[in-house]
Amino acid sequence: MRLPRGIDVGRGFAAAEAVIQSHRCGPTIWRGVLVAAQAATILLTWKVWQVRELPPLVPLAAVWQIDMALPLIASLAVVLVRPPVGLALHTSLLGWAIIADQCRMQPQVISLACLLWGTCGLPGGLVVARSSLTATWLYAGLHKLTSPIYFDRVGPWMLDAVWPGAAPGLALPLALMVAGTEVALGIGTLVPACRRAVAIGAVTLHASVLAVLVWRLDWNREVWPWNVALACAGPLVVAPWQGPGLGVAWAMAARMARGLATVVLLMPIGYWLGLVDASLAHSVYAENTPRAHICSPFARQNLRDRCYRQGVVVPPAQRIFIAVFRGMGRPGEWLEIEDPRLVARLRGTAFRTVRWTEIEAAGKAGPGP
Repeated sequence: MRLPRGIDVGRGFAAAEAVIQSHRCGPTIWRGVLVAAQAATILLTWKVWQVRELPPLVPLAAVWQIDMALPLIASLAVVLVRPPVGLALHTSLLGWAIIADQCRMQPQVISLACLLWGTCGLPGGLVVARSSLTATWLYAGLHKLTSPIYFDRVGPWMLDAVWPGAAPGLALPLALMVAGTEVALGIGTLVPACRRAVAIGAVTLHASVLAVLVWRLDWNREVWPWNVALACAGPLVVAPWQGPGLGVAWAMAARMARGLATVVLLMPIGYWLGLVDASLAHSVYAENTPRAHICSPFARQNLRDRCYRQGVVVPPAQRIFIAVFRGMGRPGEWLEIEDPRLVARLRGTAFRTVRWTEIEAAGKAGPGP
């Protein structure tokens, strides 16, 4: 491609890549895959996006409450015909929905929205999408590798799902292989020589996850479309990725976009510091997140399991657990919270007992002077 006179080589290659990425068939197909995956995810998690009584809404701020599923799906239709306008609309609606209810911080929905920005034809959108893809794989693996519970519980569970009756000693190698593959995919996206292998590995990994979830377990349906999209990301995003790091598009991206891409790459570190929720840190199937049980003198029930049976996946965060319990609990019940992170032990919040009567009384009393 001939470059305009007066433009430096770095910016010229970045401009060339932006043009190619915005006009070739790959991004168009990729946009369709992501729109379909996001729409399917919203349909599979329909109750999360509706105004509901149980599990209760957990707003970040007092905003107007409306059902958000149909507006979000309608904005995806706009994405197909006017990508920049549709993406701005979809992102705004998603942000409003999360402010209205923190239970809508669903990692797969946020991930798909970030990836969609890579199809808008702008260099800034491309680097944000790439940083999100890199962070998804990298931190998903790191969370597993740093979680003892992952090796104790998830490893044997995966082995039983993949190979029933296999020798228990194979659980550790399988767990290491899965986590190590995710880390390798994340790092490999930033290294040009590794991207062909990453593209193949992404298809293999997520096709395997789908095979286990769909055909073997028929479980966790709300993440099926996300895994389809991540499998397609290999040939449609990683394979055509040019240049080291986030690509030569980085040079043409606006400063704000580069800053946002950097935040996306580094923000998950805040989870181990107690600053970022697991839903924003790519902690999936690592079992290193807080857990809560609703207890009474006669029973002990996992709060997230109880909400899941009612159609809502509650993000694993202590403040959200307490807010949900306030709307679901009854006199005589209490909430037991366990947080496996080191930062929780240092703060003295690794093990907490919260009685419903206490938080109900605190809520009625209102804020102090």
